[in-house]
Amino acid sequence: MKVGIRAHDLQIFDNPEQLARKLEELGFSYLQFAPRASLPRTTDTGKKVNYGLAQTINNIFTRHNLQIAVLGCYVNIIDPDISKRNSALQLFSQYLTMARYFGSNLVGTETGSVDPNFNLTTKNYEAPTVNLAVSQIEKLVKIAEKTGTLIGIEPGVNHPIHSIKVMETVLQQIKSPNLQVILDMANLVTDSTQKISTILQQALNTFGNKIYCYHIKDYVFKNGRIQVVPIGEGIADIKEALTLINSRQPHSFVILDETPQRDFFQSLTRIQEITKNI
Repeated sequence: MKVGIRAHDLQIFDNPEQLARKLEELGFSYLQFAPRASLPRTTDTGKKVNYGLAQTINNIFTRHNLQIAVLGCYVNIIDPDISKRNSALQLFSQYLTMARYFGSNLVGTETGSVDPNFNLTTKNYEAPTVNLAVSQIEKLVKIAEKTGTLIGIEPGVNHPIHSIKVMETVLQQIKSPNLQVILDMANLVTDSTQKISTILQQALNTFGNKIYCYHIKDYVFKNGRIQVVPIGEGIADIKEALTLINSRQPHSFVILDETPQRDFFQSLTRIQEITKNI
């Protein structure tokens, strides 16, 4: 079983050739790429992208046998500042238009927060907030349909789309093949007894055919929320989850997410040890 990685976790910035060489050296064949994070100076933290830049990145990655599985444009689509909210939608729309020039089929985001600092708040769960998020997603889906690209929504406990059930409701309300799910099971964990394999099973049973890719991370549970730790040091049942993914959806995109810098390469070794027999 092969896994991909979030490119900026390698800490190589504004040097796509060096980044691509390192990814290839490490044995990766696909990745999640966020211009904001991997090209912060080049793109003014993601705000300045253009077709030539996108094609240049595509060409570099192709030479190194790499595919951008997810083009990251993680913006706050429900920002309480309407001007910032509109700018976020405009930027995401631009990424949808340019995705194929980057060599990607899907642009991904979470659904933001009414707190611009992203502090935990139950206000994100209130009906008007959820409805606003759904209406924003619907606007973006219409653009994805016109541009022939996909939009990936990543649910998480600190966002309006905060559970498997709410994600299911969104998919029922917006019936479009262009709307897909980025599933990070750890981001849906609400207590220390939950297993990511159980969350995964529920998602597969509920909307499995809409899951475009999976995020994998290890974590401990402290102060009411997960804290990401190097692979193998936490409580996530990663092997069970990956085995289930491989059984139900073989060759799916599975991307290491938020891999800590501490023991970074040890984390890569550990995930390789887990996946080599799956």
